[in-house]
Amino acid sequence: MIEHNIKEGLINDVRKITGPSDASDLPGSLEFSYLVSTPAVINMIIEGSTQILDKLLPDGYTTVGTFVQLSHENPTLIGEPIDIRIKVKEIDGSRVYLDFEGLDSEGRFCFGKHERHIVNKSRLMQRAYERFPESVNQP
Repeated sequence: MIEHNIKEGLINDVRKITGPSDASDLPGSLEFSYLVSTPAVINMIIEGSTQILDKLLPDGYTTVGTFVQLSHENPTLIGEPIDIRIKVKEIDGSRVYLDFEGLDSEGRFCFGKHERHIVNKSRLMQRAYERFPESVNQP
């Protein structure tokens, strides 16, 4: 078992003033380019989760995302500040279960769950190279 300082109940509040890079630019969604996209929200959740977790791990370890469940209930306009509260709900061995909720100036716009696993960085890369032995990117 990996020794770490992650505890149930830890909270990270992430705030961002949304901008053009947070809008969707996918084909078929250009008419909504003034709205915050779901992928941008997921990126904030991932970033906020790594901010709270990775600094509490021993050297050589990190967390990787394995699951995201997001309900994006309401639209948010680009330019609006959004706040995401991420809370460590449970720890089970190397698995860390998080809950999150997103708020904008009009109230809740999203909520959901995120799961991350604590992994050894070297072993993770070794496993990737074993899966792709012909990769030109090997060190």
